[in-house]
Order: sequence, then structure tokens, then C-alpha cells
Amino acid sequence: MKRFLCIPAVLYLALDASAADPRLLRLVAPDAKVVSGIDVDRLKASPFGQFLLAQISLNSQEFSQFMGATGFDPRRDLNEILMAASGGPETKTGLLMIRGSFDPARIAALIKAGGQTPETYKGVEIFGGAKQGKGAQSVAFLDNATAIAGDLAGVKAAIDRQTQPSTLDPALAARVNDLSGSQDIWAVSTLPLSTLAGAVPDRNVSGALQGDLLKAIESTSGGVKFGASVDFSAEAATRSEKDAGSLADVARFLLSLVQSNAPKGPGPAAFLAMLQNVNISTQASSVKLSFSIPESELENLISQRNTPKRASQQLD
Repeated sequence: MKRFLCIPAVLYLALDASAADPRLLRLVAPDAKVVSGIDVDRLKASPFGQFLLAQISLNSQEFSQFMGATGFDPRRDLNEILMAASGGPETKTGLLMIRGSFDPARIAALIKAGGQTPETYKGVEIFGGAKQGKGAQSVAFLDNATAIAGDLAGVKAAIDRQTQPSTLDPALAARVNDLSGSQDIWAVSTLPLSTLAGAVPDRNVSGALQGDLLKAIESTSGGVKFGASVDFSAEAATRSEKDAGSLADVARFLLSLVQSNAPKGPGPAAFLAMLQNVNISTQASSVKLSFSIPESELENLISQRNTPKRASQQLD
């Protein structure tokens, strides 16, 4: 069971212009404050997606056995990932929704063979849950195209929403629709940035997140678009135009600080060149940040970072 539950996290790292699948969005809790997604189909079709797939080994004996037992190959069968949460990281709740091509009967047989007994809720088998202890994650297949995972209460609520779809906050829903239609990886949060402070182990960073300026940030969003260049964008909505101006000034100062203190070498030089393309602007009470990097340069940065590790592994 644990082996199965780790698969979505691996797929998240692996990663037709359309918005998020309505069949997944209807499963999101009405009080959701954070929603993010990955259009895996678009990512896999991009040059960078092909590069990422080449970097990730799915040919281990363990994974081959998993694919043989379940018939699920993420390189072929994974289409979209959607994640939603109603609170900050400290709540440890949320829902992961995956659209793909599954054989629920084969996957359930594999889990049962490992000693797991499912709980049946409204005709849907749920694996994991309360029997595995507090904070344990549950997994369920709603059909052969939809899998969900999260805490037991969240999974059951999502099953309920199959027949009683939720209605998201209109402002959040509009932002989700906009970003999911234009970005390949995206995220929207209506939680104040200061709510993240409790989840940050570093006291200095945690303190900074609770500072007056960052408390002025009421919502954040961002995305990544893959193509000949990889385009990054982010936006922070603040309480006022004055707060937006102050936040933009601080962001520009931090950017110049990073540029002036960057180490020497090919990798840092490429990173600095990328930072020089960063654009920070304000629009009413929002601060916008964007930059692009040629896809080939991003591949080189990742390859340079991985080379020493691979060399040391070969020496071992």
C-alpha cells in the first residue's frame, strides 16, 4: 500500500490548451483555498517534458513489477493531476485527484494481496484510512479514469460530490479556469502568505513570513508554460496599491542582492542570465513577476547539476 501511495508523488516530479477537467474540479471541496494542477498531457508533449522523462528511470525491477501487476504505465496512462486544500500545510489535509487510464480491479487486487482490506463507501472501495492510524492517507478509484487520494474524510466527501458537485468561490474558480487554460503547471492560493509560517522550519524565514509587508499579501498565483522557452509567472494580490509598491520594491532589492552575491562558474552564470530577464511590475494592488528561459538552457542547467551526482555514484 505504501508503495502504491508514493506513486503520485513520483509522478508529480516527473511531469491541447484547455482548462482543468470539470470532472476533477467538481470533486474539489467548496471551502478550498489552495488549488493547483499539472496538465501532464501537455507537459509530456513539450520538449522539456520529453527531457524530464529521459531523466527519470522507470525501468527498475520494482517499478516494472508494479506496471506488470496493475497495467498502469504513467508515461502512457497519466493525463492530469489536480490538488486542492482548504487550509495551510499544518492542517495535513487535502485531496489529490488524478485523471488517467486505470484498471481498478487489477490495482485493488494488488493492494489486497498486500494485506489491505478496503472500506466500502457508497459502492467505492477505499484503501488505507483510519485503520492505518491518524494522518494516514486513503486511495480510491471512482472509475477507470479517476483516482483520488487524501485523508479518509476528504476522500469520502469527494465521493459524495460525484452526485452533489461543489461550487467554488467565484473569484477562485475564475482564477483556476484562467491559469489552467493557459499554463501547464499552475497554482492558486487565497490563503494569506503568513499562514505558511508555521510550516517553515527555519525561524528566520518563518519570522519573515509573518512580517507586516508579507501579511499584506492576500492571495497568490502562478504558473509555468513549456515550449521553445519555459515561461514562469507569478502574481501576489495585496491590500492596497501602496502595499503593492512596497512589495515590488522589496522584491527588486532581493533580486539585486542575489545577483550581486552569486558564486562564480558556468552554472551560476546561467542562473544570473536568467535572473536578468526577471520582470517585476505592479498593477493596481497586485505585484506581477515573470521571466523566461530558453528550454535548451534549462536542460543544460539541470544536466550540470546532475553530473557531479552521477559521477560520484559511478565511483561508488
